[in-house]
Amino acid sequence: MADWLEDADVLAEQYADAENLNDRIALHERYSVAERDFRAWQFDQFDLPADARVLGVGVGPAELWVANRDRVPDGWDVVLTDFSPGMAAEARRNLGDAGSGDRFDFGVADAASLPFADDSFDAATAHHMLYHVPDREAALAEFRRVLRPGGRLYATTNGEDNMAAVYDVLESVTGERPGRGTGFRLENGREQLAAVFDDATLREYDDALEVTDPDALVAYALSRDDVDESLAPELREAFADRFEDGSLRVEKSVGMFVAR
Repeated sequence: MADWLEDADVLAEQYADAENLNDRIALHERYSVAERDFRAWQFDQFDLPADARVLGVGVGPAELWVANRDRVPDGWDVVLTDFSPGMAAEARRNLGDAGSGDRFDFGVADAASLPFADDSFDAATAHHMLYHVPDREAALAEFRRVLRPGGRLYATTNGEDNMAAVYDVLESVTGERPGRGTGFRLENGREQLAAVFDDATLREYDDALEVTDPDALVAYALSRDDVDESLAPELREAFADRFEDGSLRVEKSVGMFVAR
């Protein structure tokens, strides 16, 4: 099965707005068994000065920043970008109220050609987006270019076994293993970062899903570009068949690279 996660035209349609992404996020937020919320955990990893300038690339609807808006120091200057104008507009809507708008700027940007000067930021974020970037080498070089000496890139991604239980069901129904964006994973990300940055460390996030509603899994599956809506009844039956004692446990493999 072709990997739509690395197809620029498909991605432009998938991420024209946040609807598909929100369907996927909802599954994780509703059924996670992690001790700490993922967005809070992401923010916990930041080690930045009180007057930091931070660049977010591929931020989508800015869920990380919405969840942690009360934790953003007053002295931070945060610039949030996405390649999709619709996503950038949604990020602006989500953060433009409650007095937080003066701490955030928004824009449209291509990760492989960032419209910022050299040595402009203390940190940059690339959360679950580098596997979408066709020219990852150029994008990583751009991150390095815009970071100040000692600056950090915080990049989250998935491991190869992430949510395997879900993809096993999708494969059983569609006959093919769905694409999962293997270009930048926990297993190969460090090597790619090490080619550009001085060092890169991996911090893993411990989580799994205990899903009690097969319809939530169907909604997740149908949010993908490569799963046809006509398969909904068959998917629901296939997911329900995997349930034991009223739930399906879905193991996750997720982490963050911190590169300097």
